[in-house]
Amino acid sequence: MLQLSGWIVYVGVVGYFNFLANNDLSASFWLSLTSVFLITLSTSHLFRCLIIKRNLMELPVVQLIIPIFLGSLLQAIVTYFLKFIVIEVWIEGSTFLTLFSNILSGVLSWFFIYLLWSLFYFLFHYVTNYKKEEIKNLKWQAAKNEIELNRLISQLNPHFVFNSMNSIRALIDENPLLAKKAVTELSNVLRNSLLMGKKTLVPFSEELKMVEDYLSLEKMRFEEKLNIKLDIDEGSKSFLVPPLMIQTLVENGIKHGTSKLPKGGTVEVNASIEADKLKVIIYNSGFYDERVSSETGFGISNTKQRLELLYGKQAVFSIKNEDDKVKTLLLIPRK
Repeated sequence: MLQLSGWIVYVGVVGYFNFLANNDLSASFWLSLTSVFLITLSTSHLFRCLIIKRNLMELPVVQLIIPIFLGSLLQAIVTYFLKFIVIEVWIEGSTFLTLFSNILSGVLSWFFIYLLWSLFYFLFHYVTNYKKEEIKNLKWQAAKNEIELNRLISQLNPHFVFNSMNSIRALIDENPLLAKKAVTELSNVLRNSLLMGKKTLVPFSEELKMVEDYLSLEKMRFEEKLNIKLDIDEGSKSFLVPPLMIQTLVENGIKHGTSKLPKGGTVEVNASIEADKLKVIIYNSGFYDERVSSETGFGISNTKQRLELLYGKQAVFSIKNEDDKVKTLLLIPRK
């Protein structure tokens, strides 16, 4: 379609200026224009078929210079002599006698026209193929990210269940009635976790409910040794967050921090909005040892990978010791 429209425009422009110069609309005039159109269209189409057959579009740009140059020159020579034979000899009745300078100038004129055609053709396909390849890469990357996210989430559910069951196991001998209540709460938590595990993002309000249920289970286990503080901005609840991420960090703080202290400690969760990002800060009693956490800190490595897959460099995660507490910071952009 581009070739058809392109050569029609070319023949139309040439015919218009010839009409202005000669004021001629005879049959030979229209026959000559039609001949030029058919010759140029056929020649360029044959070159296009050669490009496709030889897979020239697969070559690097540098290696295309010689094929484009030779192809344009060959098309120019073929077009000039076909045009000479059809128009000047057959239509106008001229002889083959012509000056070499006329042949050279005619061939050069067509050479530059076909060179321009070739440049447009290769540029058009280069841009088109680049876009297709870019879309293909984006789809592949999205599929890869989705597989990786599903893998990470699938790790969280058994990890969460294992730790929760350990909490209930500790209650069975100490307080059977409380253990029974904990089992009921755990079933509710598991139901929600299974539903959340099928989603890439969930409202922060749902994640917060999961955190509260988990902390309730842990409170039954540790009783007065675990203090819980929640300070949640109501506006933050509409943000979308990765499921089980904050719950895992809270669980990590209790498992590696508060539970290891003889007198217990405090877990504090603060959530607010900062520069259109959800800011979550988790404090837990204890001391953060990077060397130990690199071996056993499942929640930290999982969180970093998921944030990288979902948000790239836009999300922020940090964990450090601050005022005899461990501070875990999350900054999650709006999606």
